[in-house]
Amino acid sequence: MRVLLRFVLFGSIAMALYPLHGRADPPAVNAEVKAKANSYVSQGLAAQEAGDYDTAIDRYSKAYQLTQHPVLLFNIAQAHRLAGRFDQALALYQKYLDEDPGGTQAKTARELVAELKARKADEARKADEARKADEARKTDEARKADDARKAEQARAEETRNAEATRQLAAPGLVSMAPPVGPAESSAPASGRSLRLAGLTTGAVGVVALGIGVGFGLHALSIESELSTTGVEYTRAREAEGERANKIAIGGYISGGVLVAAGATLYWLGYHRDHREQALTFAPVVSEHLTGLVVSGSLP
Repeated sequence: MRVLLRFVLFGSIAMALYPLHGRADPPAVNAEVKAKANSYVSQGLAAQEAGDYDTAIDRYSKAYQLTQHPVLLFNIAQAHRLAGRFDQALALYQKYLDEDPGGTQAKTARELVAELKARKADEARKADEARKADEARKTDEARKADDARKAEQARAEETRNAEATRQLAAPGLVSMAPPVGPAESSAPASGRSLRLAGLTTGAVGVVALGIGVGFGLHALSIESELSTTGVEYTRAREAEGERANKIAIGGYISGGVLVAAGATLYWLGYHRDHREQALTFAPVVSEHLTGLVVSGSLP
C-alpha cells in the first residue's frame, strides 16, 4: 500500500503538467509552483507513513490548491479513510470520480466507494438491531417488575389471611364462648346466656367459613393462573396455592363445627327456661382439633 501511495502521490505531480482526457485542463503550473507542490506532497507522504494523517491531509490539500490535479483528491480521501473518517473519505472519493471519472485511480475509487457504502449500511443495521434489543430489554425488565409487584401483593394478602386464621385457631385450646356451668342453669337468665353464646359461636363459624371460601377462591385462581403462566415462578405459585387450599379446608371444617355448635347452644338456651339441664358446653379450636366440649349430666 505504501508503494502504491508513493507512486500515486509523485505521479500526480508529474501528471499535473499534462491535460487529462474527459475534464478541463488544470491551470498552468510553472517550475516554482511545481517544486513547491512536490515539496508539499513529499511532506504529506512522510506524515502519512508516520501515521500523522491530519498533517498529511494538510499538505495534500496545499498541493491541490497549487495544481488542482484531481488525483490529489484521491490521496486526501485515502488519508481520511486511514484515519477512520469514512464519511469524509467517501465524499472525497466521489468528488475525485466526478472530476476525473476515467482517471488512473477511478477503478480503485469506485471499489472503495462501494466498500464504504456497504460499511455504512452494515453500521446502520447494527445500530437498529442494538436499538431494538435495548427496547426489548426494557420491556422485559418492566414485565418482570410488574410480575414481582403482583407476587408481593399476593404474599401480603396471604400474610393478612394467615394472620386472621391464626387468630381463630391459635395453638392450644381456645374457648370460643364462655362455658355455661350448672350454677347458671337455675338462674332465670341462663337460657338467654346460652342463646347469646350460640349466636356468638355461630357468627365466628360464619367468619371461619368466609375465610375458607376466600382462600378456596384464591387457590382456584392460582390453579387457573398456573395453567397459562410460564415456568418462571410456577413453583412458588404452586406452593402458595397449596397453602391457600389448606387454609380453606381448615376454614370449612372449623366454620362448620362452630356453626353447628352455635345452633346447638341456641337451641339449648331456647329450651333451658323450660327444662333445667346440668350441662356445660364449650366449643374449642386447637392446632389439631376443632369441636364442641360437653360436660355435666342430664337430670
